[in-house]
Amino acid sequence: MLKLKHQNIAGSIITVTTTSTLWSDLVNTAAGTSLRNAGFDFKANGVDIIPLDGDIRFQEDGNAPTATEGQPLDQNHIYQGRNTSLDNLRLICASGTVTCYIQPGVCNNYESSSIAAAGASSGSGDNSDLISNTVVHESVTMTTANTEYTYTLPASIKGFEMRLDVNSSEDFKLNYNGSAGDSATDYITIEDGEMYWRGTLALPAGFVLRFQSPTAAQTMKIVTYS
Repeated sequence: MLKLKHQNIAGSIITVTTTSTLWSDLVNTAAGTSLRNAGFDFKANGVDIIPLDGDIRFQEDGNAPTATEGQPLDQNHIYQGRNTSLDNLRLICASGTVTCYIQPGVCNNYESSSIAAAGASSGSGDNSDLISNTVVHESVTMTTANTEYTYTLPASIKGFEMRLDVNSSEDFKLNYNGSAGDSATDYITIEDGEMYWRGTLALPAGFVLRFQSPTAAQTMKIVTYS
């Protein structure tokens, strides 16, 4: 899922109550905004939700969840909703309030929804292979328009995110580990203001990201987790 940018970081931590409430209303409350769809693009078709200090229930089909009915989501579990409509996503808790992390985004067609312990892998055993111990921030200066620039991911990477500098209003093209020049012909487009994120990776050493922008004097910001 390509994560979409919140209006401000406060909107990523919502407070679920005993009243069934639309996710966008909860985000607006947390962020101190009053925007349609909480300011997110209406093409958003995915969401990550993690209850941080209690259990909740949610429903996406237009029915309102109750304290005893609806899809349960336990504390410190993650719901990864993929290729789903967010228009009717409502959340509720049985008592008091529950703080949740929420992150909307845009999904590829092949992604599917899941619920798992936060940070869990699909296999058995502990999750030490998914825990990030090293976070590295990098910048790549893209001096010339429509010119391919590259970044080689570190070995044993567990995830990365990338976006053009926050002051940019340009799209960029991204190619995965192809041949030189492929970012001009074989690419995905990351739209302006959006961040590209991939996690739980199993990539070979020396994996190369290739990217370019139609405008000169851009800066690519890359964060890797190893």
